Amino acid sequence: MPLNELVPDGAVRQYAIQRLAKLLRHPDDLTHKAEEVRRKLAQEKALIDAQLNTDVRRQFDDVQEGLELLHSTTGQLDRVRTDMQKVDELCSRAQGYLPNFDRIRQVSVANRNFARTDEFYQRFREFHQQYRQARELLADAQENLAQGNVNLVRLHYSLHRLEDFRDRAMGFTGVDDVDSGQTLAQMFGGVDSLVREFDEFLWMVAGSMYDLALRNRGNVLVQLLKVVEFEEAEDRVQERARAATGLSPTVQTAAAAAAAVAAKAPKAPKAAAAAAARERLPKHYRKRLLAFIHEFVASRIAEFYRQDVKGLEGIAEVTGFVVDELTFVGDAVAPAFPASYYIFDVFVDEYHQAVVANTNALVAGDLDAGSILALLRWAREYYGAMRKELSIPRDQLKPPLLDGREDQMAQDYLDIAGHKIREWVSNLMRTETESFVARQDVPRQGENGMYVTGASVYLFEIVNQNVELVTEAQRAKLLCDLMAECNKVFQDVAKQWRELLDSEKAKQFESPDTVVEGLVDYTIALANEQIRCVVQAENIRDETGARLTRAHQERFKAELTQTMDIFMSVAEAATQALADLVFFDLRPVTEALYTKEWYEDDMLPAVIETLRDYCQDFHDHLDRYLCRRLMQDLLSRFALSYVEAVAGKAKFHKGRTSERLHSEVHRASKFFREHMDGAAVSETLNVVRILISLIDSTPAMIFLEFFSIKKQYPDLPLALIEDILSKRDDLEKAQLKSIVESLRQKSKSDAGAALAKQRTLFSKLKSYPPLG
Repeated sequence: MPLNELVPDGAVRQYAIQRLAKLLRHPDDLTHKAEEVRRKLAQEKALIDAQLNTDVRRQFDDVQEGLELLHSTTGQLDRVRTDMQKVDELCSRAQGYLPNFDRIRQVSVANRNFARTDEFYQRFREFHQQYRQARELLADAQENLAQGNVNLVRLHYSLHRLEDFRDRAMGFTGVDDVDSGQTLAQMFGGVDSLVREFDEFLWMVAGSMYDLALRNRGNVLVQLLKVVEFEEAEDRVQERARAATGLSPTVQTAAAAAAAVAAKAPKAPKAAAAAAARERLPKHYRKRLLAFIHEFVASRIAEFYRQDVKGLEGIAEVTGFVVDELTFVGDAVAPAFPASYYIFDVFVDEYHQAVVANTNALVAGDLDAGSILALLRWAREYYGAMRKELSIPRDQLKPPLLDGREDQMAQDYLDIAGHKIREWVSNLMRTETESFVARQDVPRQGENGMYVTGASVYLFEIVNQNVELVTEAQRAKLLCDLMAECNKVFQDVAKQWRELLDSEKAKQFESPDTVVEGLVDYTIALANEQIRCVVQAENIRDETGARLTRAHQERFKAELTQTMDIFMSVAEAATQALADLVFFDLRPVTEALYTKEWYEDDMLPAVIETLRDYCQDFHDHLDRYLCRRLMQDLLSRFALSYVEAVAGKAKFHKGRTSERLHSEVHRASKFFREHMDGAAVSETLNVVRILISLIDSTPAMIFLEFFSIKKQYPDLPLALIEDILSKRDDLEKAQLKSIVESLRQKSKSDAGAALAKQRTLFSKLKSYPPLG
């Protein structure tokens, strides 16, 4: 392509500069690349010049050839004009050579009229025989239609001849010739009746098109289409003649040329001058055939809806029926039609419109959630089957199913399902909370002796129903929206349970003697039910999520993960409530730590026995996972109770306090090792050993001991250390002040590093806020 076609003329120089700038980017390129660039550009110029020369030569050759053709055409037109002039001169001269030319012409006209009259007379004589033959053919065709032994073309030809003769004969009668008109009308009256019978029979054949195609009698359909096409051609001829004459549609005169010839004959017979056929009324067979197909398909679909669908519960059957029908049409019926009919597309439109009309009649009025999902699933399957089985895209199917309201119907379903789930869960929660508060009986035991209430089964019954329905409807987005709606309901349920736990726990703490018994057992049952809900949610996430497309899997699994977190939060709240109830019973002992009673009486056996009783119930009736977490919580609280007690007013007695703490830690460790891993027990109780080391450390070693502990527990509160040291009976005030100041100065310099480290058990202290 020439350069001036790539860029405007005014920009050629700028374009060349830019191209050279790209080729020669560095100063050294002028030395090393200039020659190569010059050679490359020369080759490109030579190539472009050669191409231009070739194109110009081709253009010259085309112009030369066109001029030669134009010159030869001009010569041929001149020769034709000369020959036509010679023919005209010869015709004019020939009339002078023939004497009595006018008389010869009149004789010729008379002879032609006589021949036509004789032919017409013979047709009159044969009319009744042809009429009987045509009626016999029609009766035979009607009788043999069931066997498909029909010759429509021959029958139609016979009728067409009768009609044509009838119209010509009626046209010979003048307007004033009333008697002749009545006689002919009486004579031809049977033709009109026969034509009507044939017309009815023709549409009877059209109504049997599927049966004929099933019996491999497609030739009858072909004959039907030949008749339709012939009559269509006759209609077009009639329309053109009417347009040419400009006369009323009720009267059709003879052709203009024939009328002119008749006018030149001074004594031509009246019949010849008035030989005008009666107008043939248009039959519009093609339009009527398409209208018949419309009624035929509409009737089949309506009958199928009435007999097989019988309401929305059978709507899924429509897809298979329509696909099978259209497949049959495409294989057996459509080949009989001319290509200009585009008949398969016609049948597709008719079937789809009939389906839309009948479906709209079914969906009129309010729909329940199940019906909406059934419709949405069917619509997706319908479009998919039409595309997969028949290669019909969705855009071709107009109007759309369900009036294109699929998204709105999905939202309607979501509203209905959300309302029903909320109502269902509300009723369930009312029953469960009343049972939880009343606590009339011991909770029933499920598998492995676990306390259960059965709420999880009822809760997920309606959830699983809706999930399965939406999954079958193949509405992945709706499924995700449904789970999001369920999560809103579950959040409300979780909030109610946490509030109820706090309320019942407060009653237990405020009036333990008057409150209804069994709170621990029912809290265990509640925790177990939450785990069962987590398991059911996990099953839905894994099983149903695997059936979704990758585009929706991530969101669906995220929604179910949130569902599991919601139930797990209630389970954790229940286990914390259990730990609170346990330590409420241990409160007399934990409040007595480091007091005179603690030093004088061994209270730990009572603590361990209380823990043993509770832990036995937990092991027997609480979910294994929750039991392990609860045991860890009890151990942590037990260890921290010794640290929290430091905030009291009791003093530490050097040697005596540490000795007592050593003994209790050892015995407690032995108990907890019965239920937990030994390493976990040792690690948790290490906070008490740290307390012992800080109580026993010499004044000189306190500084090193503190920062050794800080490496393992960076969140160890300095206030706790100060409190421990201030309650030691072996430190003087000045000495204590010096040690605390040193620790404080060192802690300030290490505060930033400590805050960046992981939180430990010391962050759970209530009396001493965590560092930072």
